[in-house]
Parts: sequence; C-alpha cells; structure tokens
Amino acid sequence: MIFIIFLIGFSLGIAYSIIGENLPLLIPEVPVKESNSWILNLFIACLNAVVLLVSFYLYGLSYEFFSSALIMGIIMLVFITDFKYMIILDSPLIIGSILAFILKAYYYGFKSALLALLSGLILFIFMLIIGFIGRKIFKRDALGGGDIKLSGVIGIILGLRLGLCAIIISSLLAMPYALASLMLSKNREVPFGPFLAGSMGLVYLFSDKFMNLINFLF
Repeated sequence: MIFIIFLIGFSLGIAYSIIGENLPLLIPEVPVKESNSWILNLFIACLNAVVLLVSFYLYGLSYEFFSSALIMGIIMLVFITDFKYMIILDSPLIIGSILAFILKAYYYGFKSALLALLSGLILFIFMLIIGFIGRKIFKRDALGGGDIKLSGVIGIILGLRLGLCAIIISSLLAMPYALASLMLSKNREVPFGPFLAGSMGLVYLFSDKFMNLINFLF
C-alpha cells in the first residue's frame, strides 16, 4: 500500500509539473518561457509523494488525507504558474472547489458542505473588496483575479476563520518578498498566489494551534 501511495503521489507530481508548465501557454497572451529542468520536476514529484505518504501514515484514507492531497495539488500548480507566468489558472481552482465541496459533503454532510461554500463566498467577496480598494488607491490592480478566486477556494477548504487567518499570514509572508523585489529589480509585479497557497497549507497543517490562537484572541 505504501508503494502504491508513493507511486500515485509521484505520478501526480509529474502531472502537476507538466500541467503547470504547459496549460498557461494555451492562453495567447502568455509568453513562452524556458522549460523547467528535469531536476525541478523530479523534486516536485518526490515532494508530492512524500507529503501523501506522511498524510497516509498520520490519517489513513480519511478526509484529512484527501484534503492534504487536494491542498498539495493546488499549492504545486499555483507555485508553478504564478511564479513562472504570473497567472493562476481557473481550471485547477474550479476543480479544487468541486472536490473540496464533495469531500465535505461525503464526510461531514451536505449542511457542512454548504457552510464551507458560504465561507468561500465570503472570503471571495472580502478579497474582491480589498482588490477594489487597492485599485482605487494605487490606480492599478492590487490583487489579481486568480488571487481573489484562490481565496474563495481557501475558504471552502479551511472555513471562514482559518481561511481569513491564512490570508493574513500570506500577506505577512509576501511583504518581505515584495519589498526585496522592489529594491533589487524594481519589479512591481509580485506573485501573491504562492504565498496564499503556501499559507493555506501551513494553516491546514497546524489548524488546531491556529484555531486555539483565534479562540484565545477572540
């Protein structure tokens, strides 16, 4: 069983590398860039396989295991596409939302799935407002459409409070990168998606501790 889980994780990692590198090129505005090295693709595949193995060891074939696999897939695809092409594709987010909804409904009931969907909608609207305010202040897009949609997916997977926590953490993590980018390269385009996705994984991994912190503060 362990070998099967590793093989599935490795194969999914390779698929994420191929999809993340090639699917954005179907959009005419996206420029063609140098292919990722086979070492990077191998690292992504092995990392995904290890995460799935650890999740299986900790949780078995449970909701937590499948959610970990889903989160890891979103993280991989967002990291590849946003860092390389400055774009977050709609299709992985749509598929991720549907799978997260199905997992919630199957393991916790339809009511819980609807509440998760509502949490995603609230975070989506929240980030939409933040993006609107940022555009008015800076006279340019402060948040990309993909970042806003990804926030909705985070809400579905983590819920409202943990999802908001992930968004706050992602902003704190992105700030040093943004400042360094401005000072070193004068580049005002900062890929926020990887920080959002990474924070989602971090909050999910330590969800109990973050929830305790939230309950303590509020």
